[in-house]
Amino acid sequence: MYITDQNDFKALEKIILEKRYFRNRGKGVETECSRFERDFAQKMGTDYSLLVTSGTNALVCALISVGVGAGDEVIIPSYTFFATAAAVVNVGATPVIANIDHTLTIDPNEILRLISKKTKAIIAVHMDGQPCKMDIIQKIAVDNNLFLIEDVAQAAGGMFKGKRLGSIGDVGCFSFNVDKIISAGEGGAITTSNRTYFEKSLCVQDACCSFGATHKEAFTTISPFIGQSMRVSEITGALMNVQLSRLDLILSRLRERKKILRECFLKAQMPMVISNDEDGDCGTTVLLTFKTVEETNQLLKKINSDQLIAIPIMAKPAHTCWQWMHLLAEVRPKELYRKSLFLNSIDIVSRTVKIDVPFEMNLDEVEAYGMNIIQKIKS
Repeated sequence: MYITDQNDFKALEKIILEKRYFRNRGKGVETECSRFERDFAQKMGTDYSLLVTSGTNALVCALISVGVGAGDEVIIPSYTFFATAAAVVNVGATPVIANIDHTLTIDPNEILRLISKKTKAIIAVHMDGQPCKMDIIQKIAVDNNLFLIEDVAQAAGGMFKGKRLGSIGDVGCFSFNVDKIISAGEGGAITTSNRTYFEKSLCVQDACCSFGATHKEAFTTISPFIGQSMRVSEITGALMNVQLSRLDLILSRLRERKKILRECFLKAQMPMVISNDEDGDCGTTVLLTFKTVEETNQLLKKINSDQLIAIPIMAKPAHTCWQWMHLLAEVRPKELYRKSLFLNSIDIVSRTVKIDVPFEMNLDEVEAYGMNIIQKIKS
């Protein structure tokens, strides 16, 4: 979805010609990275933001910053990119997988069922640009004294009931990978309004940050500790500043086009997945859930002819737990990762196809595209 033009080249040209690749240049010195972090935090409605090298590392930062570690359990959804689980394992904790509901986001009832004495946090993943039921999930977190982390990798700029995704939980985690709404090819960020979590994330993303002049005096709530290496260069910062300036335009175009498809599909009584917040939905995808797997497979053959593209979610092995949890079973209790525990999720996903909203089409073409899909399904 992301847009590129000559402004991206100009931003990089300045960095290259001035030979200023390193992000840290002293206390109070604005850099491309620090400017993005300030503007991104403001856009997302938080006090702080921090660029890191990937969405996975953003999750690692978030988990460590809230104190998740060895012996802890973190509840995650069955439909999510494997990085969500990998980040939990990387901090020494155990991913506990919850089934999804008909919205293809984590089922709050499943969260309640899975909470144990070892549960430390919940990761709510806003898949396919669609927000989770954040009001219910936030209440569950508060009532059970759990940390709430938002995985906003696929939903940058999205909202739930007027609040930006990534500002509702304790920490928000974003990805700027090549497949995301705004992108530098790779990269990520955390958002938070908690100073302690921000300072801990500073340490995690740069083991040496407390020695340099840029962040030496930044630690007011914690003592610096040994972190990792997730620091990005000014190249990432420069690209992301240009990308961020386009976010509202991209979301507007996506939502405008999804609205057209949505109206077409609703009028034709297509089995469309309704978002938990239609206004806050990013508009990147339309999801259709059919009655049976057989019907889904037959309709896929019809839709995927004539240059129409619908993707069966099951075809993306890194996004469904029963296709990646064998890796977890090697290092965690195997009884947590039996396929039979996720039959409800398997059923929903097996009957659901994803249609990417055609970002490049003009509005008339989008309507014709939607009508063509409907005609193929009903033929």
